[in-house]
Amino acid sequence: MAVSFQSDPDAGVVVATCTGALGESDAKAGASEFWEHPEWRERPVVWDFRAATFDVDPSAIRSLAKFILDRQPSEPPPCVAFVTGRDVDFGLSRMFQTYREDPRTKFWTFRDFDEAVAWARSQGSTRA
Repeated sequence: MAVSFQSDPDAGVVVATCTGALGESDAKAGASEFWEHPEWRERPVVWDFRAATFDVDPSAIRSLAKFILDRQPSEPPPCVAFVTGRDVDFGLSRMFQTYREDPRTKFWTFRDFDEAVAWARSQGSTRA
């Protein structure tokens, strides 16, 4: 899996674009790479998985969510959006959304990229 990050300072949103097969270790590495940028910590993030495929067993979703909750910065992003292209990935994202619940972060899964970015922009300045 490859991930690239693009920060839009005017919109206040970070877009993480992922390509290829995405396994559990890839997801952990991508989150860790995002956290390495302290200037992004309190900004909304849109994870674009439309060019990726999830290669994760549904039973691993809970442990991945726990990894995120246990290791995220003390001030996590105010909102996180996932954008998926396949039905199975959308379902896995919704499972992750349920397990990853944190009152400090709004989280939603989308099928449309522009809708996800608009949502992240609108949520970015308000904490849950």
